[in-house]
Amino acid sequence: MAAPSAGAVTSPPLGVYVGPGKTAVVNDFQTWLGRSPVAATDYVDPSENTQWNQYAMTYWGDWKRAEAGRRFVLGLPLLPKGGNFADGLSGRYDRQFQDLADMMIENGLGDSVVRLGYEGNNRIIGPWQGTDDPAAYRAMFRRVVTLMRARAGAAFQFDYNMAVGAAGKVTSFETLYPGDAYVDIVGLNIYDVWWQHPGATPAERWNHTLTTRMGVNDFKAFAAAHDKPVSYPEWGLYRKGDSYAGGGDSPYFIDRMAELVRDARYQAYFNLDWGGGTLDEFPEGKARYKLRFGG
Repeated sequence: MAAPSAGAVTSPPLGVYVGPGKTAVVNDFQTWLGRSPVAATDYVDPSENTQWNQYAMTYWGDWKRAEAGRRFVLGLPLLPKGGNFADGLSGRYDRQFQDLADMMIENGLGDSVVRLGYEGNNRIIGPWQGTDDPAAYRAMFRRVVTLMRARAGAAFQFDYNMAVGAAGKVTSFETLYPGDAYVDIVGLNIYDVWWQHPGATPAERWNHTLTTRMGVNDFKAFAAAHDKPVSYPEWGLYRKGDSYAGGGDSPYFIDRMAELVRDARYQAYFNLDWGGGTLDEFPEGKARYKLRFGG
C-alpha cells in the first residue's frame, strides 16, 4: 500500500452519520473537520409514524437548503417493520413508499441518494434481508424503485448497497442485484473487523477485507463489470473486545480507507456507536481522519 500522505487528500463528496435527524451535529462535525460541504446520511422506515417521517424530511430539507452543494443520503429498508416479501410484492406497502417519496420531494430532497434495501446480505439487518430468498429481494427492489421514480419531481439515485462478506444464499454481489436499469450506484459498507480473529494485525484485517468473498476486490470487479460508480456509504473503526474482533484505534485503517475512497461517488463515516464506538473513542484514528479528510 502507498504510504500516508503528509496532509489531506482530495476525496470524493464526504458524509457522516451522527444519529436520526441530527442536523446540528452534522454541522458541528463539518466545523470540526474544516471542510464544506459535508453530506448527511440518515435512516427512516417507510411505516414509521407518519409524523416522525414528516419531521425528519423537514429537518433535512431545511439543512440541505442552508448551504449550496449539500447532499442527503437515505438508508431505506426494502420492507417496513414486520413486513414480508409476499405482502410487499402484492402491493400492500406501495402507498408507504410513494408517500415517503412525495415527502422527500416536497422538502427539496427529491434528488437524494437512496440506499434501498441496504445490507441485504446481512442476515440480521431486518425483514428485507435477502439471504433466504434472493429472487424476492430482487423483485421488491425493482418494485420500490419503479414506485419512487414515478412520483412527480423525482430525481432519486438508487444505491445497491451491500456489506462485506457472503451469507446464506448470497454468494456474490450478483445474487441480489436487481439489474442495471434499477441501480445508479453500487455501494459497500466496511468496518475494521475480522470476525473472531482478535489477534489479527491491522494489515491482516485489511487484507481480509480486500480478499474475502464479497470483499473489496470482488466489489470493484463487480462495479466495473456493470459500469457503475461506487460508494462507501458506511465505514468506520471498531473497538476491540467482542466477536467482531475490531482493530480499535487504528490509523492504518483510516489510511487504507482514504486511499480506497478516492474514486467513489460519495463516502460516509458512521459516527454513531452501534457497538463499535465513535471517533472520540479513538484519538489516533480521529487525528488521522482529520488529516486525511479535513479541509
